[in-house]
Amino acid sequence: MEKLEPLAEVIPQTGISQHSLAFALDQSVDCVKIVKLDGTISYVNTNGLCAMQIDDARVMLGAEWSTMWPPESRNHIVDGLETARRGGVARFRAACPTARGEHRWWDVTISALRDESGESVGYLGVSRDVTENQLTREVLEVATRELHHRLKNTYAMIASLLRTFGRSDPAARGFADDMAARLTAIGRAQALFTSQDAPCCLAELISALVVPFDSAQCPVHLDAVDDVTVPRPVADTIALVVGEMAVNASKHGALRHGGSIGLIGRMVQQELVVHWRERSTAAVHNTHRTGGQGLDLIQRIMRARDGAITIDWLENGLDATLRFTLA
Repeated sequence: MEKLEPLAEVIPQTGISQHSLAFALDQSVDCVKIVKLDGTISYVNTNGLCAMQIDDARVMLGAEWSTMWPPESRNHIVDGLETARRGGVARFRAACPTARGEHRWWDVTISALRDESGESVGYLGVSRDVTENQLTREVLEVATRELHHRLKNTYAMIASLLRTFGRSDPAARGFADDMAARLTAIGRAQALFTSQDAPCCLAELISALVVPFDSAQCPVHLDAVDDVTVPRPVADTIALVVGEMAVNASKHGALRHGGSIGLIGRMVQQELVVHWRERSTAAVHNTHRTGGQGLDLIQRIMRARDGAITIDWLENGLDATLRFTLA
């Protein structure tokens, strides 16, 4: 492998000890690049060359960084450099093969390099090999899609059996048709989470989650749900939390004893607020009030998504409010 030029000769004078900086960059296990203002590479650390399986540093030095990526990923570099130029820090994950053609995934961070006066003199690009992590995530997504598909088919099969039973017993036909409709609705709700990273419509999401539980004994009202789009991670979190609230209500609250459930979902400036209002005809069971494993799970789910939840217990129900800050 060709020896790189001394770092002091390829980066501008920034007031930082060149020897210290050179040593630190070469010790990094990541692929670290210094990019000029025109987008060409002026330095890459030794471990970076190894990660990209490049034997000759001249392949990268002087080359435009974006051209070293596949066409479908080049806009990430161009946009990232522009973000850094404006003072921000760009982060993205994209695929780029090595010089030997091995498929790799990279987490990339791009930030500006500035001199003592604050003037931008170039960019620092750091690429971390996350191929194993990405492949694990893809396997998990495939397994999740398969699970959802099997669940939907199971719901459809049980619904079909119920309808068949109802046709053979006129006295039970109404009950069978009602339960079959609920199972079909649950299947539609499951279909909302078949893996895409695309955002989700809040009104459609909440409706799909709670409509299967609506009944004369416990009506479920969507009092005011804004027709807004939320990111997939937030949508998944809402689905998990609302689903867990419904399970608790079916075991201890309004869905078991009778009563009502109302939901509100609104954007207030940059905050998404989802409110669950449950009123039961019976006093709240102690297990329901203390929460148990289910509500402990809800708290952990919300913290994992940087959300917050407050629960106000009443003698005949509860009020729960979920909050997410959306950029």
